[in-house]
Amino acid sequence: MNYLVKENLILGCGNPLFGDDGFGPEFVRKLKDEKIEDKFNNLAVIDCGSGISPFLNLINSSKHKIKNLYIIDCGDFKGKLGDVLVLDGKEIASEEFIKSSHSMNIPYEINRFSSNIKLVLVQGNVDPNSMSLVMNEEVRNAINKVQNIINIFMEGSQ
Repeated sequence: MNYLVKENLILGCGNPLFGDDGFGPEFVRKLKDEKIEDKFNNLAVIDCGSGISPFLNLINSSKHKIKNLYIIDCGDFKGKLGDVLVLDGKEIASEEFIKSSHSMNIPYEINRFSSNIKLVLVQGNVDPNSMSLVMNEEVRNAINKVQNIINIFMEGSQ
């Protein structure tokens, strides 16, 4: 679990079997393919699948405290498909309109951390009654937008 000793951690969450909900894992795959962990040696990138809560619990109970935590997910914040919303820890606590397909209570899980936290959400179709098995093109195109955001955050943390 070498990610527990890194200063910066990116957690991509979602289920790739459900189209847009797979944004987080797809984003992580792209970062790993591009070897971003070699570019920023104080960074770990993890695909949490749809079970982010155990990762958050483990990170929170670790003696080493993460400096910056970035959670990448697909959700419903009433935007257009592919829109990107970035929230910090304080904003997350007040955002009750965010709907994620995961069982986690985003504000509760995140408010337990003392780290600098950013939740990067991409607007997608996360309604289980109308999910497609294929990621919408607008959501897939948001990968580059989110990568640019993460690069800016990482360059600022060096």
